[in-house]
Amino acid sequence: MIDIENLVVRRGEESVLRGLTAHVPEGTTVRVAGPNGSGKSTLLHVIAGLLTPDSGRVTVAGRPPADPAVRAVRGFVQEPPPLYEHLTAQEQLGLVAGVWGLRAENLRERAASLGLDDRFDVLVGELSLGQRKKLGYLCATAHEPRLVLLDEPFNGLDAAAERAVRDDLVRWRAEGRTLIVVSHSEGPLTDLVDTSLTLGAAKSAGADA
Repeated sequence: MIDIENLVVRRGEESVLRGLTAHVPEGTTVRVAGPNGSGKSTLLHVIAGLLTPDSGRVTVAGRPPADPAVRAVRGFVQEPPPLYEHLTAQEQLGLVAGVWGLRAENLRERAASLGLDDRFDVLVGELSLGQRKKLGYLCATAHEPRLVLLDEPFNGLDAAAERAVRDDLVRWRAEGRTLIVVSHSEGPLTDLVDTSLTLGAAKSAGADA
């Protein structure tokens, strides 16, 4: 599903990712770990096609990450989530449903399972951090993507929402989807991870996932 060869990403004069090589087969669940500043979120942005590397090669299903065909089959749960603050939660969900040709009612049902059912008429900009996290998660995964990139998906969630997200991961894994999860804690991922990719601050970092 994902092939990474000698990936280098720089931020100014500093190399965030240095010669990273990894292969992620389809249907694999990978936990990306490492200290702050090791490039975990940067790696997800590259795989999502939102950041162009300085050198190296990345392909998703044999295509460049920014290819429209790739974007149609991947979802990126970002931290923080990119949302329209001037919309209500219900309008945000309706917008996403329209983009993907989905029934808005289905998204509202998922939102209710995450405890957002009483926040539909609240402006996104007035939601709490945890509520925004839940809404961003729903929007990023609304189209049931084959590749799901998750950046700290459990941060800011209450226990019920954490269970709901874990239930999704269990189902997606059973369905053969590819999951790349950045998480500082392995606890919620117990029994889900097939392999780990640990990024470090060493001068040269490489991994084969």
